Amino acid sequence: MTSQPSSSRLRILLVALALLLGLTLLVIQLVRWQVVQRDEFGPATGLFGQPLSRSASATKAEGAVKGQDRGVITDINGVPLAFDAYQWEIWIEPRLVPKGSEAELTSQLVELLGPTLRQTPDELLRILQERAPGVVTLTRQGSQAAGETIAGWQRLDISAKALPVRVYPQGTLAAHLLGFVNGEPRAYYGVEERYDSYLRTMSPPFHYAYPENLAFYQQLPEGWREVLPSAAGQDLVLTIDRRLQYITERILGEAIGQYKAESGTIIVMNPRDGAILAMASLPAYDPNQYGATNTLVLADPAISKQYEPGSVFKIVTMAAGIDAGVITPDTVLTDTLSIEVGDRLIYNSNMRTYGPVTIREALVLSLNIPTAQVALRLQEARFYQYVQRFGFGQLTEVDLANEGPGSVKAPGDALWSRSDLATNAFGQGLAVTPMQMVRATAVIANGGLLVRPHVVDSMVFRGRLVQPDTSPMRRVIQPEAAEAVADMMVSVVEKGSPTAKVPGYQVAGKTGTAQIAIQGGYHPTATIHSFVGFAPADDPAFVALVKLDMPKTYPWADGTAAPTFARLAAELLPVLRVPPEQIANRP
Repeated sequence: MTSQPSSSRLRILLVALALLLGLTLLVIQLVRWQVVQRDEFGPATGLFGQPLSRSASATKAEGAVKGQDRGVITDINGVPLAFDAYQWEIWIEPRLVPKGSEAELTSQLVELLGPTLRQTPDELLRILQERAPGVVTLTRQGSQAAGETIAGWQRLDISAKALPVRVYPQGTLAAHLLGFVNGEPRAYYGVEERYDSYLRTMSPPFHYAYPENLAFYQQLPEGWREVLPSAAGQDLVLTIDRRLQYITERILGEAIGQYKAESGTIIVMNPRDGAILAMASLPAYDPNQYGATNTLVLADPAISKQYEPGSVFKIVTMAAGIDAGVITPDTVLTDTLSIEVGDRLIYNSNMRTYGPVTIREALVLSLNIPTAQVALRLQEARFYQYVQRFGFGQLTEVDLANEGPGSVKAPGDALWSRSDLATNAFGQGLAVTPMQMVRATAVIANGGLLVRPHVVDSMVFRGRLVQPDTSPMRRVIQPEAAEAVADMMVSVVEKGSPTAKVPGYQVAGKTGTAQIAIQGGYHPTATIHSFVGFAPADDPAFVALVKLDMPKTYPWADGTAAPTFARLAAELLPVLRVPPEQIANRP
């Protein structure tokens, strides 16, 4: 009868001893961290490396544990494009406020929170005096000074908590490429959505000052070290250069205004490795103010909006014909008034006929009929094989969210007919994205290789550097074919589209003026103007696409998109440190 109580007392004693031992070990560990080994961890640092106050450091560490901190995004030179700032949520429980102190507390809160206070002073005083039930939120946008002051009071009736807020310090710059993070927080579009799981830390707090981490960050480029690492330690350095991005956006905006276009896109890419140097679409938005933006503007047209490319696609057809050996730049074809293919008559865009012309002349004059004849020589199987090898009708796999694949009908599809073979040859009846078209142009600029476009140069991950594989995906055409088409594109600029010329540099390019497909046919007047090209032609520093939607001042792309490319190249080349050819060729 007496053994059972004795056994219970023994169990209680053992549990108490275990708890005491655990508490003792915890205290010893805290003393070791906070006192004995404090210098080993070094001072906590903020976004730009400045020491944080003790409470701010604790807040950032707590955020990291809970997965709230988000990595920094910078341009290629370390200029911050997106980072976390902190606003304070502050709330009060009126029933716990000591009686008689309501007026004094109201005055203090008004002074601390100012315009961020949700209630007027009179409303707040009434809430406190009436002992309103529950919790009353005073602000979700309190300053760090206010939040830390209130947290330091250590009162039971009022509390404060730091909340991360995503900040885009460059405003609208590269908005489509970046995307945005809302207050939940949830990422949408661009780099933010594509790398969301990477940027959101879910692991223990990152310690910059561990010796191995400190050594790694000290070896980074100087511009990067000013910003990295973030509190999360999981950061991105993009391929874009803020200077090039600014130039690109400004020139695109000027072109849209000058030519009265509805919208537009420019993509600038390194043709050798697919790195995006600048990418702009207008109209754009401020990711800091995403809630006030028309949702139709949020998606990135550069990767998600498909359109019929028109005559810029002729460089793909000519490259396929030369690579397959069915033509050379000097092959002579007869340009007639029209040809019938399938159930359709094919005409030149200007409704003129030129008689015998070489392939080079056909490209310079942008003739539809000789281009269709090249596709007929290739026949269906080979033509669409080349279209696929150039990457059309499939994702480019650029590291951005919500990319579209475009649309290419092929033999065997329900809606395909033989007339599509002819019209597809000059960019009608198929749909591409701007990213697909600039990548196809890069194939010709780099000697025949298909590259994977990418916007992230480096993932700077907790003391390690992870970089994408930039090796080509596949060979599309032989170097000789690429060189021949590039030379023909130089002739296009020299003889057919001189508005694309850039003083001091040789430019290769091609214009396109495309009809806009609508239900039942094509729009009677609206067109899309585009230009694809690269410079210098013999050793390209970049390849670019300029696309203007529905310009109204001039009917053809050589009066809108081509001069826009010329202005763009004239400003980009000096920033890229490419000297004019007359200087570069001096002995």
